[in-house]
Amino acid sequence: MKLVRWLLAVPLVLACAGARAETVLKVVPSADLAELDPTRAANQIGRIYSQMVFDSLFALDHTLSPKPMMVESEEVSPDRLTYTFTLRPGLKFTDGSPVTTRDVIASLQRFMAGGSVGGQLKARLGALEAVNDRTFRMTLTKPFGLVEFVLGGAGAPMAGIMREQDANRPATTPLTNPIGSGPFIYNAARRVSGQRVVFDRNPDYPARAEPPDGAAGGRVVKVDRVEWTILPDPTTAANALVRGEVDFWDTASPDLVPFLKQNGIVARRTTSLPSTVWIRPNFELPPFDNVKARQALALLFDQKDFMEAVAGPTGWSTCFSFSICGSVLGTEVGSEPFRKPDLARAKQLLAESGYKGEPIVVVGTPQLPVINIVSQIMAQRLRDIGANVDLQMGDWADVFKRVNTPRQPTDRTGWNLVGTYSLGGTWFNPLTNVALDSTCGAGATSSMGRPCDLEGEALRQAVLAAPDAEARKAAFETFQKHAWQFIPYVPGGQFDINNAYRANISGVLDGYVISYWNISKN
Repeated sequence: MKLVRWLLAVPLVLACAGARAETVLKVVPSADLAELDPTRAANQIGRIYSQMVFDSLFALDHTLSPKPMMVESEEVSPDRLTYTFTLRPGLKFTDGSPVTTRDVIASLQRFMAGGSVGGQLKARLGALEAVNDRTFRMTLTKPFGLVEFVLGGAGAPMAGIMREQDANRPATTPLTNPIGSGPFIYNAARRVSGQRVVFDRNPDYPARAEPPDGAAGGRVVKVDRVEWTILPDPTTAANALVRGEVDFWDTASPDLVPFLKQNGIVARRTTSLPSTVWIRPNFELPPFDNVKARQALALLFDQKDFMEAVAGPTGWSTCFSFSICGSVLGTEVGSEPFRKPDLARAKQLLAESGYKGEPIVVVGTPQLPVINIVSQIMAQRLRDIGANVDLQMGDWADVFKRVNTPRQPTDRTGWNLVGTYSLGGTWFNPLTNVALDSTCGAGATSSMGRPCDLEGEALRQAVLAAPDAEARKAAFETFQKHAWQFIPYVPGGQFDINNAYRANISGVLDGYVISYWNISKN
């Protein structure tokens, strides 16, 4: 009897001995997740989530060039008005249902109705129709050389492919338990708002055979789970990383990078281009509805003040471009009158705009170190020229919603200035740099501050319509000269944002934003 019991126990012992421990990549993200619809997630953390859970027709490699993802083949007519796309075989959602062109078309239609980037494609769209379950056709009314760039997830929101029924749901119905098409599965059961977001590896995701390259190529997930822990305090996040309580910190606070490196943590920029600080006025309210007040802003700030406070002695540069210096469109032409601060002239211009001491409401957040620093400097420089400053700091999700909500006549949440930053991979192109969208009236899609500049928007459209890179660069220089006359925002310099991770983490890719596939934890 004892022998029988021992033999029965053997399989259980062997099974336990052979079991593999679950690998969990523990991450401190830059912010909490607020939007689960990839066609509506309009900030950096939403973009990172979207490309984890949802696949896209194309994706951007580390040079920010679009490469096929869900697309197996593409045919473009000689007049560049008709695009025929065939999907890769074997694509499916995480509920097991196949991805068809009906899902793709519904997702693209929702994406095109959701923001500035998708709206540019919609404005040129003649027809979007299925040929069969794997092939669909897009017909344009005029050539658009950025089709693949748009479909590749340029900017945020992105054209993530969701199920037809999810894409067609009413605009007021939130997506709470997304069924994705990407390499990760969103774990709704383990989500705790303000504390935790969990992603499980999608075992059925058909990764491409090519090597990973930015967001493109083979999205092979090498951990079982990615778990985001929300830690708004930078010091807490840094200590957690050093102690080994977490493995990865997305967007490490620049002032803590020396401490991290001293403790054996890898800290480096993984984004393809540096990030940029920018000061956005509200065009719906005085005084910055007047160009003289915006000129005052441009003369008020020294980019070195922002950059040294944000990034320390190195890892930054001044830049007076409405693109990114060092990118394919980077140019500082037209900025000559505003490259050196002049506080006396700024005070004079602010007075000439009609400002008479009314409170200037500056909004920001203490949760994101860069925005916190920029907000404090903005407020002080305005006080230096005698402005009456009301600095209002709050939760970033609330502030972001506030500055992106068009003001109503009875609205009591008015604001005048916000200082923020954006990834260079978005800001280098006037298509994805939504702050340059100055469409007027009901068709306006850039809601933060609602600029209205018909001449500037026509010049921006000329950049988007350019047939090739050389023509696009020339058109952008013309646009840039005009932009420094209108001043849609004030550039504050560009700097490196570092991702930080422990030495046992490998496979971290460079690209548009951080990608959590290809990462191994040893």
